[in-house]
Amino acid sequence: MDMNFRVTILTIVCTLVLLSSAGAQITDPMIYQRWNIIDINRVRTQFNNTGMLCDGNEQNIPLARPPAFEYPNGSGLSWGTCVGIVIGAPAVQDTGAVGGENSRLLEYLDGSMDEGPAAFWDEEHYAPYPELVVHPKYGPISTDSLTWPKPWPATIPGTTIPLKVGPEGWPGLGPNGERLADQESYSVMYGWRGTDQGATDRRWLRTHLEMRGMAWTGELYQDFIVWHFVVRNIGTAPIRGMRVGIHSDFSYLPIFLNPNIFDSDRHYYDIGMQFAYGTDDDGYEGDPQGGVLDPARIAWSGTLALRMPGPTKKVKTYDAFHFWMEATTPTGNGASKELYFRYNLANTMDPRDSDKDGIDDDFDNPANEHVPDGIPDTLQGLPGYYLGVGADGLQTIGSDSMTFAPGQSDTLVFATVFGLTKAQLYTNARRAMRLYASGWQTVKAPPAPRVEAVAADGKITLYWGLGSEGEKKFEGYKIYRSEDKGVTWGTEKFTDFSGTGHFVPLEQYDRVDSISGHYATLPEYAWYNLGAETGLPRIKIVGSTDPLTSVKDVLTLFNSGDTVRAFTDESITNGLRYRYYVAAYDTGNGITGPLENTPASVPKQGTNTVEVVPHAPTATSTLSEVRVVPNPYVVANGWEQGKDRQIQFTHLPARATIRVFNVAGELVRTIEHDAGSAIAPSIAIWDLMNENQQLVAAGLYFFHVDSPIGSTQGKFIVIQ
Repeated sequence: MDMNFRVTILTIVCTLVLLSSAGAQITDPMIYQRWNIIDINRVRTQFNNTGMLCDGNEQNIPLARPPAFEYPNGSGLSWGTCVGIVIGAPAVQDTGAVGGENSRLLEYLDGSMDEGPAAFWDEEHYAPYPELVVHPKYGPISTDSLTWPKPWPATIPGTTIPLKVGPEGWPGLGPNGERLADQESYSVMYGWRGTDQGATDRRWLRTHLEMRGMAWTGELYQDFIVWHFVVRNIGTAPIRGMRVGIHSDFSYLPIFLNPNIFDSDRHYYDIGMQFAYGTDDDGYEGDPQGGVLDPARIAWSGTLALRMPGPTKKVKTYDAFHFWMEATTPTGNGASKELYFRYNLANTMDPRDSDKDGIDDDFDNPANEHVPDGIPDTLQGLPGYYLGVGADGLQTIGSDSMTFAPGQSDTLVFATVFGLTKAQLYTNARRAMRLYASGWQTVKAPPAPRVEAVAADGKITLYWGLGSEGEKKFEGYKIYRSEDKGVTWGTEKFTDFSGTGHFVPLEQYDRVDSISGHYATLPEYAWYNLGAETGLPRIKIVGSTDPLTSVKDVLTLFNSGDTVRAFTDESITNGLRYRYYVAAYDTGNGITGPLENTPASVPKQGTNTVEVVPHAPTATSTLSEVRVVPNPYVVANGWEQGKDRQIQFTHLPARATIRVFNVAGELVRTIEHDAGSAIAPSIAIWDLMNENQQLVAAGLYFFHVDSPIGSTQGKFIVIQ
């Protein structure tokens, strides 16, 4: 179908939806709901185009949508239950400001949350404009042009305001539509009756949301995502007493990851920074992959309000409460529209608000822990946090009350921030604040090198281009290696003055320029090692015949005549998966200390992060070298990467059939090896499961290999 024709049809459908009366039978606008993933830095989350920023469904676990604020990216550990937007107002409003029916004169509350992850009984009160929906699965994101309308609408959907599209073809937040972040999302939505069924009690405010998610790479920006919302009144009358808020529910861990562990969490609020944050209560959590999670891997996370709508642009209400305990009371989750507005967004009548200023501040008393006594915790030297029993605490932060005129707009900006310690969390929150205050002006390391990895027998060679070296303050390269898919980047680690951990690189190359040792300009960066005047690796030239500069491997990323640098790692084991990243770093700029590249979120040849498996050459004439490793197999062996059980058959030809038998001669498993789809051309993997997907017992096993070049057999032992 012609793209312009499709956009025209979608525009007509949207117009019909908006013109339909509240009682009319119309196509469900949520058929245009789409999801996508922000994943370019260390925070990774799946969000939708109707204002929900994660879905860690608690009430129907199979419906959870990981990643739900996974941190660090690649760890498999999500911390989000539900983060969404709430907009509410008192009951008495002019008809031009509202939709639906409100004969009982109850408060309005439109939330972008779904009931499953939020226990909010009137769910999904924002619907997407279909003009922006062109992909059958994904909403628009800057890093995938297949999700973009072509062309974009001339105006912001639902308004007559021109939609500015930048030179890249993306509608960024810059003055002329320039993209400001390294990865951005864009969606527009409008208030409606919501997805709950029923003809009564259907009421909503005539508001409109323009939403952007914004994520940056780079050491200073890799631990948060910024969310930018423009709120508009698209009705014909003012909305009186309107409040805008953020529903912020992080769990440590969310129930969908640990359905059998109901540990308590701590929830804090820093009134000076407007920062609602939390972490686990006791540092004990079950690992979703089995065993107990290392306390050092339990995240701290929070919602940092950078700008709130309303006269003061500040947070005016903060409420900490439980997902389901004390529901529909002033201390709990309002759950319904009217009570959520009353008790959570406006935060009225809450005994945890000792001075009735809208900010909860009284969670304990000296005689009875976790029971308020009318005195702020800070005046009694108490911890000052809300304890969410069963990983079920959450927080809402809200704006001033305001009168919102027809056509008026205001802006909500906040960051979802992460760290592995409280000190890291605060460091990253302050970085987000500085980025916002600068008007999104970033300070970054030199451009990341483009890397190609070549795996061979017992070694891996990295080649990278010289593009980073054109940056004026470029100083050198650091090479990091991970054996756990990027969870850690080395065996040695140290902590800087702010509590942030750093890995020691596998190798470091420093330009010879009399700049070496630890950085000295800014004391807080004195931990940063600028190198030891080692010099950079010798320049190689692709296609050269000179022994000093020639490249012996066949490269696909670089062409004949290209210049590259190279590093070879021989301290490796065939069959293990290794991830590397090459970081270019600078000398610092007096505003901040030295900066270096962070790893790409997805390893790929041509980025600065690659993943390869060293291996022997494929067998071409004989199977005499075929081996099983490890043999005997034991759980603690080095092949246990990511806790996956794994035995490898090595030195195979390009194609082979492997049959495994037990001592009774019974066939246990058949494995078809194909070099094109295997972990490495000469390696096949067995996960120790039989044909019925049951874990095999300990004991002696035999294998038989058939291939076009012959057959062989052998034996191995499994020790559980």
